[in-house]
Amino acid sequence: MAPSIDRNHRAIRVAAAILAGLLILVVLANLLWPGAPAPPAAQSRMPSTHNPFPTFPMGPMLHAVRIDESANLSMRLLMTSLQGFVNRASVELYLDVPGVAGNTSRMLTYLASRYNLTYDVMSAQSAMDAYVRVAAGLIVFDPSRPESIDIGTVMAAQQHAVLVGPDLAGSLAARYGLPVLFDYARRADWTALDPIGAYDRALRELYPSSYPYLLAILPPDRWAIRDYLVQTGTFVFYFTQGILASPFETAATMRVLQAAPRGIPILGWFNSPTLTEENSFIQMASAAGKFVVGVQDVPNLSVLTALGRNEMHRQVSSTTPTPVLEDKTYLVLAVPDGDNLDFVAGRMWDLWSEPVRGNVSFAWSLNPLLVDLAPPLLDMYYDSATSLDRFIAAPSGAGYLYPDYTGPGDLPPFVNFTKRYLDAADMDVVWLLNAFAASEIPYSSRSLSTYVDGLRPGGIVLDYDDQPRTRDAWMQAGTQAIAPVIRSTHFWTTSDNVLGKLDTSTASRGAPNFLWLTVYTFRFDLRDARALVGELSRRMGGDLQIVTPTQFFGLLRADFVRTAHTRLAATDGDPVSSLLFPGLMESARAHLRDADASIAGGDANRGAYAAYLGLEDLRSVSSAEALLTSLLVVLTAAVLAYIAHRSSRRPPLPSERLRLGVLLMVTAAVALLVFALREALDQNFWTYPTILLGVVAAGIHRPLRRWLDRAYPGRAPTAAALVALVFTTLAIRTSAAFPLAVIGILLAIDAYLARRPGSSSEVLLGLAFGTAIGFSGGFDLPTFAVLSILLVVPTLGVRGTAIIELPGRHPAALIPGFLLALPLSVLSVAFSYSLALRLDFQGGALLTTAGALLVLAPTLALLSRRIHPRIAPIISEIAGLALAVVFSGLVLLSRGAIPTVFGLLGLFASLSYAALAELDRFAERGGSTRRALTTAILFLPLIVLFFRMPPIVFSLVIFRLPEAVEYALYAPTVMIAGAALFLAVATGLRTRFREAVGKDYDREVHGGPEGP
Repeated sequence: MAPSIDRNHRAIRVAAAILAGLLILVVLANLLWPGAPAPPAAQSRMPSTHNPFPTFPMGPMLHAVRIDESANLSMRLLMTSLQGFVNRASVELYLDVPGVAGNTSRMLTYLASRYNLTYDVMSAQSAMDAYVRVAAGLIVFDPSRPESIDIGTVMAAQQHAVLVGPDLAGSLAARYGLPVLFDYARRADWTALDPIGAYDRALRELYPSSYPYLLAILPPDRWAIRDYLVQTGTFVFYFTQGILASPFETAATMRVLQAAPRGIPILGWFNSPTLTEENSFIQMASAAGKFVVGVQDVPNLSVLTALGRNEMHRQVSSTTPTPVLEDKTYLVLAVPDGDNLDFVAGRMWDLWSEPVRGNVSFAWSLNPLLVDLAPPLLDMYYDSATSLDRFIAAPSGAGYLYPDYTGPGDLPPFVNFTKRYLDAADMDVVWLLNAFAASEIPYSSRSLSTYVDGLRPGGIVLDYDDQPRTRDAWMQAGTQAIAPVIRSTHFWTTSDNVLGKLDTSTASRGAPNFLWLTVYTFRFDLRDARALVGELSRRMGGDLQIVTPTQFFGLLRADFVRTAHTRLAATDGDPVSSLLFPGLMESARAHLRDADASIAGGDANRGAYAAYLGLEDLRSVSSAEALLTSLLVVLTAAVLAYIAHRSSRRPPLPSERLRLGVLLMVTAAVALLVFALREALDQNFWTYPTILLGVVAAGIHRPLRRWLDRAYPGRAPTAAALVALVFTTLAIRTSAAFPLAVIGILLAIDAYLARRPGSSSEVLLGLAFGTAIGFSGGFDLPTFAVLSILLVVPTLGVRGTAIIELPGRHPAALIPGFLLALPLSVLSVAFSYSLALRLDFQGGALLTTAGALLVLAPTLALLSRRIHPRIAPIISEIAGLALAVVFSGLVLLSRGAIPTVFGLLGLFASLSYAALAELDRFAERGGSTRRALTTAILFLPLIVLFFRMPPIVFSLVIFRLPEAVEYALYAPTVMIAGAALFLAVATGLRTRFREAVGKDYDREVHGGPEGP
């Protein structure tokens, strides 16, 4: 016994150390990582009618200065700072630099022809001889202190000086007699500061004299746009962003953002080694009331901003009329990333030059701020466009922000600001992007309504996401206007990915179908896009048509009206709908009458919106009818189970009785854990490691439970429940504490079930019911209080010591735990577009359906088992898994709410039935349902993460996947069927193996079947 006791003591010490480490992690996460500070009461706001980009006069002659490609950073900073202060008074210097975003030589030729400019060519030395002497002096940066470049840029602007490195400072001072106004390396009061301290000092001392309506974030080694920063006197800073940033760097970024007025642009960009930098900084900028103009490698902004302003910018008129709505797939090919000027000047022009353009319609995103910031970039495209080239506003209007992350009062002024630039750029479609979460990107109705009222757009496109997950298109109403909204589908990785995911959706719905296809242009070009569309058209039998955005949204409006009329006629023929839901049916008819009247009056938007509302009413009828029919099936099964029980002479086994205490305790514990999981999921993808850490660290609940058993032998379940409540509260407060929530909940369940073992029915129903409550229920203080009571009260009646597990090898709980958790994959209904199309309802109704199925499916399985209690568990398990495969196929063939819900109910009831049988077999082999439940709970967050994660992630991070695998990733029932089939085969083989081993053992011990 001594070695066993020592092992237990060591396990408890390790568990205590891990628990202490997790608690320290939570404390550090709350103390060190700063939250968004409240905006200062005196913080000003740029009026939405103000132009943040100053105007500068053109000089009589433009001097094109050739910069050698081998010029070092010091030389480039010298020339851009010289260009900046020279062009402030009169725009005269243009830098011709090879190897930058865009072709500066080509742009120079365009400027001369388009704006009737005269220019000459000048060497860099000639430019210095002509202009450096007018500078007040030199600002010398320190190459070993990168922050000195940004700080020196601000100083050069304010002191009318040039910025140079120490390698050029001496020769410039000697040749031109310029004094050194500031040498960073020789100023001990600056070199004593770390980068954060240096930027903080610059914020205090230099920002008050900077131009107030612009801000810049720029890595110190980026030089191209510094001419414009010097010309305008813009304050520039740089800190690491994203998950690699320290809390102190994040806090310093916030200080800069809060110091500047709200409603202003931030020029520049940042290094993105982990791809979280963009998400993090745009969230902070949006919360501070600012928007970002991505640009760091486009030179000569000080020249581009002076040309073409106050001109009319009009798109080429489209010559193709809007087609008549037919049973086709209508598609827009869209080019994203036009909010970033580096892309517009570089990669986008390469795409623009392809011969495919002009033969196929493309929607090109552009930043409408180009109207004032760099009109030649806009004119270059507008002047050479064809009638098939249409331009739309890039995310998220006149600059890049996340609409739902803006501070109070920030979004309406920004939308008004955007409206000015959309009108000036002749755009009426806007592309929006919220923080790209690791799931479907949410958009609040409030934000969308603000855009609708402020812009009155022809249409709104949402995000660059993989594919719509729960809602694809709708009509969004504001208080004064209405507009159609579509989510995009992205051509991210391979054509197999696109074909696989579209096969799951286009095959499950009748035409018309509407697809906004966004092309990832850093991997694909226009030819790739056209080839993909050609393959799609071939598979659809030619029923695919590429249209312009205006045509697309016009057809979408017409489809809402036509579909609503078709659906109403079909539902009117259903006497059950009229009998059970007369209010919804009459509401749908009234909406359709309003739609017809609005269309007749020429208001297509209002007509489509009324039809959309009618469709929502009819979808509510379908979903309610489907769930009601499913409930009737369960009630019928309950009646049959009761009849079977009464007709049976066999008294019920104790394990067949449901004990309310066990059921309530497991349900409450799982529900609390799911609420904590939801809080972690709602943050963003960088909280996923804490969820995975919770799964990894969960095993320490076992030694902690043994310690509680010794410390509180009679009250360990109650003590464990209270610990679970404390840990769950911390996890709801901060996602860093999610591992504690997992440990606490498992500790509470383990301590309780070790004294009152749960039956297979109790753990299955408790797991499913708790998951349903956690995902479907709204979480607030009363809900938390009720669940806390339900968690603690059952433990008060449990006394005594825990069941002592006999030494020896116990059967592994991995397969029983996984099969117990597999019915929870019903949550895929809430995250799957292909299932949403088959059900024919969207949005919140999908989560409600998933919650209802979580309750109905295991209940139906339990009742089915009660009807036929004498079937051998092995037969029940294999039959349940086989039926799951069959029902998975039926779901793929189903159309409409009732058939699809029936198929899903059969699928997850079959899985639940198999799980019950496996748990019984597990118990017969000496296993504990407590261990199976613990394993299933650990699978729960993994299942949720898998189905919430856009399937494109697997193609991005693993390898090129074949189309069949891509199809399965977008069709959850295919993956579930595969898992069920694998388990059925494995169960059969495992049983045959055990039987064979048992027979061999019997022969060895007894000399054969007949005995000795």
